[in-house]
Amino acid sequence: MNTGLNLFAEALVFVHGLGAESEAAKHAQICERLGDMETAETWRQLQGAVRSLKRPSDCAKLQAA
Repeated sequence: MNTGLNLFAEALVFVHGLGAESEAAKHAQICERLGDMETAETWRQLQGAVRSLKRPSDCAKLQAA
């Protein structure tokens, strides 16, 4: 996965906590409504990256950092 996307996902989790995935989904929906499908897809990828951070092994890594 894209390292930049992973870093942004971690930052989003740092700022929004458990709401990070829904925050990414909101941004994707806004971009879709505006017709910016490329940016919406990036937000969807970010949403998936945030979801993958919720796995217990990844969460432990974030806490240790």
